[in-house]
This record gives sequence, C-alpha cells and structure tokens, in this order.
Amino acid sequence: MMAILSWFGKRGTECLAAGVFLGLAIPDMAAAARPLLVPAIAAMLTLSLLRLDPAGVVGALRRPQLVVPAVGFVLLASPLLGFTAASMLDLAPGIAVALVVWSASPPLISVPAIATLVGLDGALALTVTTAAGLLVPVTLPPLVFALLGLELDIGPTALMIRLALLLAGTGAAAAAIRRLAGPARLQRHAPAIDGGFVLVMLLFAVAVLDGVTAAALTEPVRVAGLLALVFGASLGMQALGWLVFNLAGARAATTLALACGNRNMALVLGSAPAAFDPDSFLFLALLQFPIYLLPVLLRPIYRRASGQGWSPPANRG
Repeated sequence: MMAILSWFGKRGTECLAAGVFLGLAIPDMAAAARPLLVPAIAAMLTLSLLRLDPAGVVGALRRPQLVVPAVGFVLLASPLLGFTAASMLDLAPGIAVALVVWSASPPLISVPAIATLVGLDGALALTVTTAAGLLVPVTLPPLVFALLGLELDIGPTALMIRLALLLAGTGAAAAAIRRLAGPARLQRHAPAIDGGFVLVMLLFAVAVLDGVTAAALTEPVRVAGLLALVFGASLGMQALGWLVFNLAGARAATTLALACGNRNMALVLGSAPAAFDPDSFLFLALLQFPIYLLPVLLRPIYRRASGQGWSPPANRG
C-alpha cells in the first residue's frame, strides 16, 4: 500500500490533470463522488497540514516586511479587485458571488508544494498560505457581507464560526497524527503521505465536476465563457501579484504571484455548501482546470524566475 501511495505521490501532476478530464468523461462517477466533496476538503486540509514544516514557517516569518503585505494583498486588496471585476463584467449573481469569494479566499494549501517543485520559495509560500488560512475566518465574512454588500443564505458570524471550526478541526487532527507518528516516521513516509493527498485531490476533482458535462452539453457557450473567466482570473491575479511585489526580487515576486492566483475557494464553500447556488459550484468546478493545468503550462516561466532557466519537466508529481 505504501508503495502504491508513493507512486501516486511521485506522479501527482499527471494524475491530477487526468482526474479533471476523468470527471468530465465519466459523469456518473462524478455524481457518485459528489457526497464526498466536503469530507474530501477536510481530508486535504488535514494531510496538507501534516506535511507542513514548522521550521520553514519560522524561517519565513523572519521576513515580516514581505509576509505582512502579501497576506494583506491576498485577503484585503484582492477581494476589492474581484468585486470591481465582477461589477464591470456584469456577471450573474451566483458567478459574481463566486468570483468575490474566490478572490477573498486564502491560497491553496498545495501552493507551497507547487512552489518547491518548480524552484520557487516554498518557505515563503508556506508562510503566506498558513497565515492567510488562519486569518480568513476573520477577514472574508465582513468583506463579503458588509463591504461588498453580497447576500448569502448564511450570516457573517455563522460563516466565520464554520470556517474556524473546519480549520481548527483539521489542525487538531493533523497535530494528533503528528504526535502519534513522530517526525521521523512522517519524514520516512513522506512520499506515501503525498500520494494520499494526490488521491484525495483526485477524488475532490472528480466530485466537484458533477454536473459540468451536462452543463457543457446544454450550454456550451456559457460554460466556455466561464472557463475563460476562471483562467483569466487566475492568470490576472498572478500578473497583479507579480507587479505588486516585483521590487522584492523575481523569485519572491513569482512565488507570491503563484499564491495570489491559486485560491482555496473550496474551503469556504465546504464550510457552508447550502448557502451557495449552483452557479457558484459550477465556477468552483471549472476552477479545477487552471488549478491543475497552469502549474504545468507555466513551469518554464516559474523556473526562469527562480534563476534555474528552462529544463524539461521532471516526473516528480
């Protein structure tokens, strides 16, 4: 079993990209996996927190002059940009809510691993991701409800509590596993843990794509437009992040750009799934394409920014 999990961990990029298209090709599989959506989110958070390196976070915290503005941009400035874009594009209410929630969400928990894989600053990505994840229960609800004036079927306090409980629960589970297993055993089985994370992400990718194939067949133009929107949002936010933090150096700016363009919207929707309409979940489903495909497509750019130049993609997952 450990060997199988390690195999998935070493080939994570290819497996995840295949999972996105698998969910589209076999819609019945996506429908069957849909009830596992929220448990998959909790499992991904737990496994990701299990792989965090506390020493790396402490080291990156020694650069508050970079970490604090980065977290502020991700959690405070970015939602206002998302709301402005939603207003200018005159999006449907459910899509507008989704874009603002996405732009107010913390970076994906997998961003530090992606940053390390392509030669960027994994410790900086880890610190910004962790800090933003801890603060998002405090920042996102007021922005979405009070500042931006959006209405959902849940109040800001209830959403704040649910986000905090989800993060606290997964953090406690990861801490308990770390204490029982010990650092040495976790390090020894790191590839297997990564493989487990890949499998859970694969399950999530398949589950979240439930209904996308049917929507693409009945409304192909609309789905194509939304697909262009999610790719544009990710690429646009990465470009803005790079411009804002360019003075910090190419490697740091590109690391923060990666974090800005890859957000953990599933964390919010998983905390209160009944509060969002189907359009918001369609937006989340289509987000899987830039999440899983852009790191591979942009790898030469990331590696050039890290000072490594271009090299053929390594089969490291």
